[in-house]
Amino acid sequence: MPSRQKTASKKSSKRGKKKKNISSEKSGVSADETVRTPINKPETEKIVGSKEEVESELLTKLKKSLALSPIQNLEMMEKLRTAPLEQLFEESKQLQREVKVDLVIEGQYKEALELLMDADTAGLYPALVGPPGVGKTALCRYFTEIRAKLTGNDSFEWLTFDEATRPSHLIGSFNPALTINQGFIPQAFNFGPLTRAMLRGGVFLANEINRATEFTQNTLLEPLEERTINVPHLGRIQASQGFFFIAAMNPSEIAGTHRIGDALKDRLKVWIELTYPRKITELRIIKKNNPHFVLGDSYLDKIHALISATRTDSRVELPASLRTGIAIARLMGLFCQKKNGDDLTAKLAKISYHVLIGSIKTKPGTQPKNVIMRIIKEQLGFTIK
Repeated sequence: MPSRQKTASKKSSKRGKKKKNISSEKSGVSADETVRTPINKPETEKIVGSKEEVESELLTKLKKSLALSPIQNLEMMEKLRTAPLEQLFEESKQLQREVKVDLVIEGQYKEALELLMDADTAGLYPALVGPPGVGKTALCRYFTEIRAKLTGNDSFEWLTFDEATRPSHLIGSFNPALTINQGFIPQAFNFGPLTRAMLRGGVFLANEINRATEFTQNTLLEPLEERTINVPHLGRIQASQGFFFIAAMNPSEIAGTHRIGDALKDRLKVWIELTYPRKITELRIIKKNNPHFVLGDSYLDKIHALISATRTDSRVELPASLRTGIAIARLMGLFCQKKNGDDLTAKLAKISYHVLIGSIKTKPGTQPKNVIMRIIKEQLGFTIK
């Protein structure tokens, strides 16, 4: 038996050697040679230049961009860096009084403005309802400017509500140090935006009102019904003639909103709905908000096609707003002024991607990146890599 096993093992070893020889003949390598698999070493990145050279190139590009932009002024930026904060604060207050709202008054905006005026005249309080970025706040500011030309009263107070907003943010609060020394007197009280508007007979805008809790919303019941409000330790104050209240809110289906209480809803008697404007109006708004970097109509049409596609896509929960179109137009207009000679369609696609990625919200289970890349491919015929 042992001899048979040895014979069998010898035969198998001969067969193995024979197979190795045959395979080595086919590959052109002798059996005695050692076959080594070459190791693929990772390619090292090409060094563009030293850190100083790269930094110098970036600074040159930035300087070129700033030279094209009337928005940024290098001399003014240096002046602001060294100016006293008290001086800058006073200049800022003066600038706010001088800056006027430049609004496109046509279509739904003209109708909404007329409704605001009628509500003010009739002593009724309106509510503006629309998705983010359709111009609710800008419309209220413009209305206040028109109103001030007639009445001479430019008092305009507004507060953006959220879950952290409390009644004291509307009414005001006492200065602790002054209260300890002098007690609960009017001079120690810091009036809030609502009480200031009531006393001055101005306009108060409750922005994003349905993001506040019902507890905070209930603070508005008395002012909207009795035109009075109770200030702790000081008593009730009566709203002066001319006081006008405007509520602005997003549609209830948008995340983060609360239900408007029935009591508050009953006090808001004029409901004005705003949506995304018609194409001709939206393009005029984009042009008006992009005076420094003029863009051709063909590219404006492409930008509008992109943002419109987000509003009709079933995978998008919160689409692109007017601000998105303005941002894309500004960046594209600046790029065109640089005249780099690059592919403009490719650049528009890349700019649009970087703006849209943070401007839309997709439905659960859908990646914004994939949705945006598909929209860009469909509208511009360009594939983002």
